[in-house]
Amino acid sequence: MKIVFMGSPEISVPFLDFCVEKKAEIIVFSQKDKIRGRGKKLEPTPVKKRAVELGLEVHTLWSKSEKAFEIIKNFAPDILFVVAYGQILPKRILDIPRLYPLNVHFSLLPKYRGSTPVNTALMNGDKVSGTSIMVMDEELDSGDVIMSAECGVDENDNATTLFDKLTKLSLDLLEKNWEKIENGNVERVPQRGEPVFTSMIQKSDMWLDFESDARVLFNKIKALTKEPGVRAVFRGNIVGIEKAEFVEKCAGDPGEISEVSKSGIVVACRNGGIKITELKPAGKNPMRAAEFINGYRPQPGEVFSPRPEEGK
Repeated sequence: MKIVFMGSPEISVPFLDFCVEKKAEIIVFSQKDKIRGRGKKLEPTPVKKRAVELGLEVHTLWSKSEKAFEIIKNFAPDILFVVAYGQILPKRILDIPRLYPLNVHFSLLPKYRGSTPVNTALMNGDKVSGTSIMVMDEELDSGDVIMSAECGVDENDNATTLFDKLTKLSLDLLEKNWEKIENGNVERVPQRGEPVFTSMIQKSDMWLDFESDARVLFNKIKALTKEPGVRAVFRGNIVGIEKAEFVEKCAGDPGEISEVSKSGIVVACRNGGIKITELKPAGKNPMRAAEFINGYRPQPGEVFSPRPEEGK
C-alpha cells in the first residue's frame, strides 16, 4: 500500500503512526515551518517532526504548486490520507490516488463542515459529537462518507479531551475497517441533510465577556482551552483562563469576584457564574487557583474585565 499522508498539527500524528504500523510505503506533506513558542524560533509542524523521526520523505510545498503535483503523481499512491492538513487540495491532486483521497473529519457530517468542528460543538453545548471518514471532493467537507461513529460529550469535556476521544474513536474505526479500505471495498454514502458550517477562530474570540450568559462563557472556555486559549484582564494584566466550572447561581455584577477559596475563584456573569480553577498569568506557567490565590491575594469585589486598556 502506497500512501501520501497530509497533515500538520499534533492531532494528525497518531494517524501518521497508524499508516506506518500498516507497513505502508509513505511520503508526507505538511505545512511550512513557522515561528512558534516563546523562543520565536522556526519550528516544523508536529507531523513534519514525526516524519523526520521516522525517516520518511517529507515535503512542505504548496499543494497547488506544479512540483507538489509532480511528486505525488510520480509516487503513484493508492490512497491520499488527509488529517488536518490545513490546505485545500485541487481536483488534479484528488484525482491521483488509485483508490481514493480519504479525510478524517471530527464531526458527524454534514454537521459540522469546516476547520473548527470540535471547538464549535463545545461552544454550542452539544451532548453528542463524532467522527466521519470520507472520500474527498472539491467542495469543503462534502464528500461521500464511508464510515462514521458518534461519542458522547461530557459536561467537563474540553477541546483537549474531546480531541483525544475522537482520535481514539477514529483510529478504532480505521483499524476495524482497514482491510476493506485497502481492497477498495467500502460503501460510499452521500451526505444527507442541511450542512452546518463552522467559522475560523478569531483573536477577538479569545477575550471573555463576563456580560455573557454563564453557560455560554463556560462552553467557550472549554472550546478554546490550550489553543488558542481564552483570556481576561485582572489588575491591568492579561491572565489566561485555563480551566473553569459552571456555577448556576452567583451574586455580583458581571466580572466581579464573588468568592475566593482554595478550590477556585468564582466570577459573576449573567445568569450564574464561573469558578476559575486554573489560570496562566502572562509570562508564567499555568497554575492552580490555590497557587494563584497565594501569590496574588484576589479579593471578593475585585473585577476580571474582558479586554485590556487601550494601548496595551
